[in-house]
Amino acid sequence: MQKEQIELCPGDFVLPVSFLLSMSLLGLEFPFAYILVFIILYFSWTINKYDFLLQSTLLFGVYGFYDENLTFPFKLHDLLFIVYFAGFFIYWKDKNIRRLLIPVSIYILFLFFVAMLSDEFLMIQARRLRLYMHILYFLFPLLVFRKLDFDIKLFFNKLFIYVLIISCFYIIDSLVVSNHILVPRTTWGDLTYSTLDIDLFGGFLRKYPPGMYFIALLLFPMLYFFRTSAKYILIMTLGLVCTKTFSVIGGALITIFCFYGTWKKKIIYLIIGFVMLAAGYVLDGQMNGALRVQHLVGQFTSFASYRSVEDAMSDMDNLAEFGSDRGAQIIPKIELLTSTQKLMFGFGFLHDDLTTNDKYIIHNEFYSDQSAAEEVAALVEVTQVQTILDTGLVGFVIQHLFYIAIYFLIRKYKYSNWYLVTLVCISIFGIGGFAGLNLPHGLLLLGLALGCVLLANKDMLNPKPSVYES
Repeated sequence: MQKEQIELCPGDFVLPVSFLLSMSLLGLEFPFAYILVFIILYFSWTINKYDFLLQSTLLFGVYGFYDENLTFPFKLHDLLFIVYFAGFFIYWKDKNIRRLLIPVSIYILFLFFVAMLSDEFLMIQARRLRLYMHILYFLFPLLVFRKLDFDIKLFFNKLFIYVLIISCFYIIDSLVVSNHILVPRTTWGDLTYSTLDIDLFGGFLRKYPPGMYFIALLLFPMLYFFRTSAKYILIMTLGLVCTKTFSVIGGALITIFCFYGTWKKKIIYLIIGFVMLAAGYVLDGQMNGALRVQHLVGQFTSFASYRSVEDAMSDMDNLAEFGSDRGAQIIPKIELLTSTQKLMFGFGFLHDDLTTNDKYIIHNEFYSDQSAAEEVAALVEVTQVQTILDTGLVGFVIQHLFYIAIYFLIRKYKYSNWYLVTLVCISIFGIGGFAGLNLPHGLLLLGLALGCVLLANKDMLNPKPSVYES
């Protein structure tokens, strides 16, 4: 396939920059931002539906721009269930879409079956169960472009612009102003437009990666459709580096490795990767650990001294520190899962604040801060383990079979690999607790990719009647 040169016109940046800046103001609690965001959304709806689709995804998914617990009286992604309900009945008549809606319905029924097995109240479980259901977001782009033609290359072009701008926002926040301003809610604490503290070039600030999740959508067109100049690749790479989050940086790199190039090129990529890792390790030492490379390498090399798995398992304190202390979150919850014979179907969808059943309250001895040691065995920062806690090993298997089955249902469609590339990338992100297959952050992106693949194959979904049928 011949790659096309990415074409960027200054006019194409007006709506994206305006919307993203209004989202920044929303996160900084600037009152007029509420009006500004929805005014720009309205203009996008009337002028360019591609902008509207990406802006809506950003607004529904938050992605580090605002505080979903403070900015609105309810979580905006809950409004999508109205869209899902309407889209479900509109597209049930389309036999090709129904081929997707049937397995989605079976998957959701399975989630409710697991919830019914739990002794937690269903209304409490619904708070987290609903998060698993956002694959239905694929209906949203279908409804937006229901009576319009859809050019997937135009969408890819728009997507590139948004990711490029977000990457610039990350670079400016991290390296220039040294504060969380343009993507303000990638940190915790009181941060508003009236309390900004800009420290020009004050340091290499770490920014958590929600805004950069959109790179998962862009990998497919960059690998297969666009010839991208080095300066744009550098901007997006630097944006990723500013997250200092290896599960996200590694997720993008591993996905590229899996889907691009011959085996000969893959070996070259591995060599380059090891050289860059070694260089990063040395540079990190000179920067007093600012890049977190030595921290990453140290977590893996600490296990090299163990002679067997049994030796490693006997050193729980070391295991607890693995994955930036994610091991400390996981160990006691898995122990409770196995001791209560719930490994096959999990605890159900426990809530970290609302669940009060004593059998699910644990004292976590592995936390360095023992004031937070008493907690509900509900949440961990590894989405795959989270799925096991919620739905057990059976649920983990069914979840992954379900998303793979969707790919096989659409594999004959043009651009179907876009869904697969996005699926792999957000799943790897999930190893660090980011995006994944049980959070709106990841599922909105996967649903968007799936919906756009369907839109790009409208002729296959809604074939025109033949002369004998007309």
